[in-house]
Amino acid sequence: MEVIALISGGKDSFFSLLHAIANGHKIVALANLRPPTTASDPITTHLPSTTPLTLLPSTPGTKDELDSFMYQTVGHTVLSLYPHALKIPLYRGAITGTSIDQNLSYAHSGERGDETEDLVPLLEHIITQHPGVKAVCTGAILSTYQRTRVESVCERLGLISLSYLWQREQAEILADMEAVGLDARIVKVAAVGLDPEEWLWENVTNARRRKMLDGLERKWGVHVAGEGGEYETVVVQGPGWRGRIEVPEEGREVVSTGGGVGHLKITKANFVLGEEVEEEAQQGGWVKDLRIPNIWDTEFEKILKTIISTLPETPLSPHPPSSLLPSPRLNSPPKPSVSIFSQTLFINNLTSPPPSPSTQQSITAETSSLLQTLSTHLAAHGTSFKHITTCTLLLRQMSHFPSINSTYSTYFTTPLPPSRICISVGDLLPLGVNIILSVTVDLPLPPFPLRRGLHVQSRSYWAPANIGPYSQSITSSRGWTSLAGMIPLVPASMELLNNAETREEVVNQAVLGLQHMWRVARAAEVTGFLGCVVFVTRCEVVGPVAEAWKGAWKGWRGEVGWKGLWSSISQSSPRMERGDDDDEEEEEEGGGVTLPLIIAQTSSLPRSSTSEWVGTAIDGPWLHRLQTAYNSSLSPPSSSLPRLHVTSQSTTYGPNAPYSPAGGLQTFCLPPSSPGALAIEIKKRIGVEQMEVGNATVYLSAGVASVGEFDVAWMECVGEAVGMQVVPVERVWDMEGREMGIGVTARLGGKEDF
Repeated sequence: MEVIALISGGKDSFFSLLHAIANGHKIVALANLRPPTTASDPITTHLPSTTPLTLLPSTPGTKDELDSFMYQTVGHTVLSLYPHALKIPLYRGAITGTSIDQNLSYAHSGERGDETEDLVPLLEHIITQHPGVKAVCTGAILSTYQRTRVESVCERLGLISLSYLWQREQAEILADMEAVGLDARIVKVAAVGLDPEEWLWENVTNARRRKMLDGLERKWGVHVAGEGGEYETVVVQGPGWRGRIEVPEEGREVVSTGGGVGHLKITKANFVLGEEVEEEAQQGGWVKDLRIPNIWDTEFEKILKTIISTLPETPLSPHPPSSLLPSPRLNSPPKPSVSIFSQTLFINNLTSPPPSPSTQQSITAETSSLLQTLSTHLAAHGTSFKHITTCTLLLRQMSHFPSINSTYSTYFTTPLPPSRICISVGDLLPLGVNIILSVTVDLPLPPFPLRRGLHVQSRSYWAPANIGPYSQSITSSRGWTSLAGMIPLVPASMELLNNAETREEVVNQAVLGLQHMWRVARAAEVTGFLGCVVFVTRCEVVGPVAEAWKGAWKGWRGEVGWKGLWSSISQSSPRMERGDDDDEEEEEEGGGVTLPLIIAQTSSLPRSSTSEWVGTAIDGPWLHRLQTAYNSSLSPPSSSLPRLHVTSQSTTYGPNAPYSPAGGLQTFCLPPSSPGALAIEIKKRIGVEQMEVGNATVYLSAGVASVGEFDVAWMECVGEAVGMQVVPVERVWDMEGREMGIGVTARLGGKEDF
């Protein structure tokens, strides 16, 4: 693709530019926003020059540092030299707005004056000059604030956002910069330990400075790559450069603003052409020494190798046909289930069949009717689409998805749309029904908290981008975190990892999807998972999937997100704290506690993937606040940590788990039986927990009952006391790989106020 590189002059935007090239893209333009010089500042074009360049003096009265939330402006005076260095045209616009919307996730409202919107006319102008442009690359590492604003602009202009540094280890990035010869000079410092006199104009990528930053990170929590605003840089030389920028000492004016904050005002600079310049050098040659991150994390690569080493050598059989419903069989549409529990509204099993079997209804009309029905339910409870936390879409055919998504998108237009699970279940849906929709909705009490979640639309090396209107994770006001279904796409290209033609390729897909879910959970700051369901399209992957899940939890002691929150006391054991020695012994023995898992086979998944992982977790910050309230209620006050408690069938959380938990998730499987017997057994099982039960999701094997049959049995045996979402699937297995009749997850509630 042809790409615009949005640059500030800093190290990260230049390094991201190199990774865009390494991924097969071509940089055709540089874009920059600078402090205004006049009341009506036009966009300026800076073309590569064949003669040596000297920095032109700034317009009198121009500020050199705006301290913008969105854009780096310190050192902006040298940017006019960059087109000559890279032989790429630079387009510059003025920053006329301010940071009006200061929320992490940006909502374009049309209100004039926000500095984010200054990017729109600049990119529009560049597109007219380079009509083949398809994407914009930026250097965000951890800044959700900057990333979401660029993504908002890109979405409106039909551009792809590339953010290849997103969520990467900062120390690793600096080391890679040094390895390719990127010379990035510090031009601003604003953190304890970074004295202006000592740090300004130092090359941040050299080994000595990186070691000093590592020490400051350990001592003061300084971000080694400056992601917390600790420092800013300008690049003076790097891969692909035809020379270097030289700034003499008399051209560097130190501006001190007090409190250890200082920056350089650059008043004089020259571009010096290198001795050996290849005028026709291709961009691909710039990145010959650039290291591309391994797609695998160390722990998941180890899991993958272990599983592959035990695979049978027999080839995969042809894809088995979908399970067929016995005939005749009652399979009427399920009745909608609506319930409220723990400030959460559950709306399950919505359908919109045609008025009569003889009536033809397009998939677009069915989708619109279904979403209008949902809108009516939401309005009846005083809420709206923007409060939905997760959606489950069950489709008859995955080929319907583009049409469904086109209509679906028009209903979710605010930042942080709900997480989403989308699978195709084929003819297990009732006759005349092509979609079943279920949602959960947050019903927070005032004062209403800001919605928390993770919606990354940029391509990176981290995890798949969510281009459509769904987030990777959404956290409710009660700490419940719903993770979107994760399939094995290569994040940098958004292509499926492989064609799943061999057992090894199918296993690679399964483990990569699990790694994606794990990375999202870490970035979402969850304390740990409560449970998981994995959908597969081939029964051959069941054993490897179960082994991958167990391998991920081997020796686990709370390292996901927040540390020190794990307890594995059995329900019959006396209350006790496990010491460090116990943990070490367990890890050495390869033990640990594995959370419950349900494996369900379905007819097809998005992008022809063979597996999709769906996790449920509990939010770290919320659980810590709950623990603090509990500790303060004790006499004397306590300093104990919150806990997770895991058994073979449930995960509960809270200050007193398992004795007085704040909530949890019950997960279990049952062998085949009659629909009525299964409904009664579910009611019995969820009653054993002696906690409130808010909603149950039943993964129903085709050999046990149809959707209509099970819905009737549920209403007769359980009634409306517990909401029920039904997910028809072909087959179901438990965590040990044993085939079962149904899988069940039930949301549990307990004491949350102290």
